[in-house]
Amino acid sequence: MIQLTKSQKIRLGTKEIARRIRQQLKQEFKGCKFSVRISRYSMGSSITVSLMKSDIQIKKDFDNLSKYSLAFYLDNHYTPEKLRNLQEETYHQLNEYILKQKYNPDHWCNGVFLTAEGHSFLKRVVEIADQYNYNDSDSMTDYYSVNFAFHLSLGKWDKAFMDAQNSETDPIKTDWSTVIIEV
Repeated sequence: MIQLTKSQKIRLGTKEIARRIRQQLKQEFKGCKFSVRISRYSMGSSITVSLMKSDIQIKKDFDNLSKYSLAFYLDNHYTPEKLRNLQEETYHQLNEYILKQKYNPDHWCNGVFLTAEGHSFLKRVVEIADQYNYNDSDSMTDYYSVNFAFHLSLGKWDKAFMDAQNSETDPIKTDWSTVIIEV
């Protein structure tokens, strides 16, 4: 993992950081396809990483979800049909903070239940982006200061995510059990 100082991260610029993230993702995850895009706006910029195609199963099959998972979310005004539709969607905006936590098979990440391998895989994607970011924000004083805002998604709003479970071609199998990182 690259150890950069805050000033080095700032000097790189968002475009160069996105290029480096794209390159590292391509090297580490050869059987996957990513989209790495930047946006610039007044007083900041953002990087969006979208996983477009995976060689492993990222999302759990709805029929394999535990009764506990379903009962918890059914109590929160979701119907079984709504939960099934959420799980089977081909576009999901993910929460990077949930991915930084220890994997819990009964909790979802913004409307999608992930496999243990999928959680570990996406956690590594967040780590790759985080090596170029800093966060000096302070919620107690309503102060927001980051190198760039980071967004992670499965697919795009107009382009479907292809999981290994629904891929039309034979996926390349990788042993991600060695990648699982406990915090």
